[in-house]
This record gives sequence, C-alpha cells and structure tokens, in this order.
Amino acid sequence: MKRSHLTFIVLASLTLSFLGPTANADEQVGGGCKKLGETAVDPSGFKHKCIKSGKKLIWDKEIKTNTSSTQNKVNPNSISFAWPSTTAKYITSVPIDLNQINSISKYGSCSGHNRDGYTFERVLTSNLSLKHYFYPIAQFQGTLDKVKVLAPFDGTVAFIQLEADKGMGRPKNGNGLGLSTPLDKNILFSFGHIYFLKSFKVGDSVKAGQLLGYASLPEAKFDFDIDLEGKSRGPNGSEVLGSIFDHMSKSVLDSFAEHGISPNEMKIAIADRQKQPCDFNSGVGRTSVNWVALKGMHLDPDTSSPQGSSASSSNTSKPTDAPKSNTNTDSGSSNFQKEGQACNPTKGPNGKASDGTQLVCKPGSDGKDSWQVKK
Repeated sequence: MKRSHLTFIVLASLTLSFLGPTANADEQVGGGCKKLGETAVDPSGFKHKCIKSGKKLIWDKEIKTNTSSTQNKVNPNSISFAWPSTTAKYITSVPIDLNQINSISKYGSCSGHNRDGYTFERVLTSNLSLKHYFYPIAQFQGTLDKVKVLAPFDGTVAFIQLEADKGMGRPKNGNGLGLSTPLDKNILFSFGHIYFLKSFKVGDSVKAGQLLGYASLPEAKFDFDIDLEGKSRGPNGSEVLGSIFDHMSKSVLDSFAEHGISPNEMKIAIADRQKQPCDFNSGVGRTSVNWVALKGMHLDPDTSSPQGSSASSSNTSKPTDAPKSNTNTDSGSSNFQKEGQACNPTKGPNGKASDGTQLVCKPGSDGKDSWQVKK
C-alpha cells in the first residue's frame, strides 16, 4: 500500500474517533430519532425526547423550556417541513357530542386568546384566533366528566400534555391530546382542556368515534377548544393552523348540518379580519360576529370565552384564564366606571369612564384594586 494512502486512512480514522453522537435534526412530533432517551430543543423552545413507540424510535413532545443554552438545539435550517393539505378529508367522525353543545366559535374570531400564524393556504396572519372553541349547553357547564370528546379518525396519539405540566392556568385545566392521521402526515388534531377516559401514551392507536374522555369545564361559562395544527412550524417559525371544517367528510358535515351548522359560516375571511384586528383585552362576548349557535340554541352574549390572553399561545402551552366581561362592575353602573374607584378584577378587567377614557382594574400603590387609566 502506498504511503499516501495509508496516511489518509489513519487521518480519517482519527477524525471519526473524535466525532460524538448528534441529535436527530428531524424533531417534529412522531418523526424518527436515533438514540433512546436523547433530547433536543427545537427553535421554538420546546423540548423533545426520543422514545420507543412499538419497534420505532420517535420524538415525543414535552413542555416548553426556559433555557437559553444552545446545547442540543435542533438546527432550524435542517428541519423537515411540508405544508398541510388544504383539501384532504380525514375527519370521518364527529369529535364531540353535538347534543351537548350550545355554540362554536369561528375560525378567525376574536374569542379566547390570540392564536395566529399561517393558514393552511399559506397566508400569514396576526391578531386573531385560528381555532374553534366549543361552549356547552347550560346543564353541562361546571362539569368535568360529562361533555364527550371523541376520536375524529383512525389515527395515533402523537403528543400528550398533562395538566401538571401546564403551570398556572384556569382551575382544573385538563390535559392536551394530539392525534395524527396517515391521510395527512403534516397535521395534528389537538384537543385542549380534557380529562382522559384512560391513560394514553404516545403511539397508541385510536379509532374513529372512540370515546377519549371529557371536557374540563370546572366553572360555568367555560369552554374547551380544538386545534388543527401543522406538525412543524412555518418558514419563519410561526404556527400553521387550519379549520377542522375544511377537512370533514360528507357524513360529518351532514351531522353538523342537522344541528344547523354550515362550514361556510364557521370561518371569518382572513381579508375581513385583517381590516379589523382583534383586541383580546376588550372582553368580547359570545356574539354572532365570532360565534355560531346550534339549531334551537341561543348565544350567551354577556360572557366572553374565559381562556383569553393577549399573548400568542404555543401548541403545547394552553391559555390561562381571562376574566368575564365587565357587564357588572363595582362602580354602581353597568356602563361606566370612575377612575380611582374600587373594583373587582374577577368581574372584568376592562372599563370605560363616562368621557370614553379606557380604564383597567388593577392594584394601585396601596395594593388595593381600583380603576386606572389604561396605558
């Protein structure tokens, strides 16, 4: 063997000996990984762990981290990304018992909290809620084990977020559950605020129509939500969010139609919403602008969805409580408040003086809650 060839082989061997194992760059939930127990943090700050699902090793979704360390962070330029289908009809079973529902919020509404990003049609949005909230009829408000949530298709459990991992939030926050379907491998169908019927683990199979659990509605006026998410984030790191009504089979749409719900009325045109961005601090109630009541039902306009937060929510960080609208205040008037007057933030954080000045109920220098000019 020539000396130059031998030198090359020795140098190559030495180089390889110094290379350590690296994290699999494909961190998306359900994506393949190489080493059991390996962890990585994606560009959005969510920690993933390599787990065993059947005979495969896949990435699981965990809670958002606060670490600023770059160790084991996934290179965003190497993430596999594909847009979800805009036409696939994979929702083959109604995911809730419609007889238990009063009303549903529209895709693009100002209800709940800011949940913006790309639509499945690749339009980048801001200041709106690209999800649907479900508000139960009166007899099921304040329950934890009555309002059924059902598997929308034959699929697989892709992620689980337990209540204990959510931190501060509304009382009895409930768990999060994400499902994937082979009919579009780029989406996750996610329930928020539910309690499971059984203990699930990532990789479990579910059947269309299977009872998964019940909505967590610990107080009157609470609702729960369903998200349709891109499995990976968009090119600029934004979430990709769609409407479930665009992906229902005919039989599912027929079931909604029997309850007076048409897919055409369940979405607010993005162009229209962009002309009127949402103010999630305004305490918007359940009105026909943002909600649709099922047949025979009436909207509850005096209360807003108690999930709101002006900050955007991630797909594993569910929103915290938002106080009810301020139809009743401590000011002695249902219409106006007075700067410096005592208030109760649980009855609504936002108010208005008789001259139109916007007020907010918050603690003053003495620690007592009072109406102050909103800045």
